[in-house]
Order: sequence, then C-alpha cells, then structure tokens
Amino acid sequence: MNRMLIAGSCALAIGLGTLLAPAASAEAVRGQGGPESHPCSDQFVVPLDPRAWTTDKMVVISPYGTDRISCGSWHGFFYASQTDPQGKVHGLQNPLAAIGLFGSGSGAGYGGGKVYVWQP
Repeated sequence: MNRMLIAGSCALAIGLGTLLAPAASAEAVRGQGGPESHPCSDQFVVPLDPRAWTTDKMVVISPYGTDRISCGSWHGFFYASQTDPQGKVHGLQNPLAAIGLFGSGSGAGYGGGKVYVWQP
C-alpha cells in the first residue's frame, strides 16, 4: 500500500509540475539579448520639412529621405541606420555627438542629438 501511495504521489507531483511550470520561450526580452533594431522612419523628417525645427522629430540628411530607417539602443548608446534600395545598410551619424559636444539624451526623440547624416 505504501508503494502505491508513493507512486501515486510521484505521478501527481510530476503532472502538476508539468502543468504549472512556466512555458519556455525562444523569444528574447527586448534589450536583454543584445542590440536590436526596429523601424523608426516615423521619428525622422528631412531638413526642409516644417516640423524639422519645431517638433521633437529627428532630422536626417540622406539621399533616401526618411525611407527605411531603423533605430536601436544598447546600454545607453543610440544608433540609427538606413537601408538603401539595393539592400545595403548605411549608418546615420550625429556629427555633434561624434565629437563629444552632445551626448545621448541631448536631442529629440531617442536621444543623441537632433541631426543625423547618412554615411556612404
């Protein structure tokens, strides 16, 4: 009788453990697994757009306008890139942040300044 009680208790414990255990997920929590990019073209405008200097939109100087821009951040560092029509990814650099005049958080939108320049 004791063997049956022990076996039944073990089976019940295994069954409950299976039902109540948290589900495993292959999807990483955003920002925890490394740098991740996401579309952000809506955060940028071109220099001649009336919103360029009167809103918190970032300004991009690029031959492709605001098309196909991706943004991300990792440990406080903001980055932006743009994919050209051929599929090549180009960095968008904030020249003032690059020389240390303005750091992350000094500009609009995601931080790092307001103006970003396309890098060939």
